[in-house]
Amino acid sequence: GFSLAHLVPKVDCWPPGAFKQSMGCVTARQIVIDKELYSLRETAAASKLSTEDLNKQKGANVKVIAEVQTKQRDEIRVLHDRITQMVQDTSEEQRRVQESQSDEIRVMHEKQSKEVRKMQEDHHSSLSEELMRHVDEVRRMQVEHRNTLRSLQMEMRFSATPGRCCAVSMAPKEMIAPTMSSPALPEKALKA
Repeated sequence: GFSLAHLVPKVDCWPPGAFKQSMGCVTARQIVIDKELYSLRETAAASKLSTEDLNKQKGANVKVIAEVQTKQRDEIRVLHDRITQMVQDTSEEQRRVQESQSDEIRVMHEKQSKEVRKMQEDHHSSLSEELMRHVDEVRRMQVEHRNTLRSLQMEMRFSATPGRCCAVSMAPKEMIAPTMSSPALPEKALKA
């Protein structure tokens, strides 16, 4: 389908086509047109060859591109699988670490709770013992106080002169000395 007939001028030679055979009819313009036609045919042939080569090259390039894309897809898939595996491994490791930390915290909490309970029990028992000692001390002091009062009362009965009923003269605190029948007053009683 490539035609150059529209480029060829009409020549007034008789019979038509005689310009090729007779020299007298060919003009310079026709020679130029023939040269242009020849160069156009050569260019068209070269263009056809280059188009064929280009098409062959395109086909080869399409195959190479398809192979490269397939290879890249495979590499991307492998990388994606590796990343997925790394994420899974990391999340699994984090889960194990969290479980381990939770177990440690639970064990520490239980140990601390036991220690606190033991300390509370020890404190309670020591407070109970201290309270019992104080109660015993108070009872002992009350008994001593009663005994001291009884002995003082007994001494007052024996040392009171007849005719004097309730007027008892007592020496100051510093002068009270223990007798054989009465024990010494404790320091706390003297300070009271």
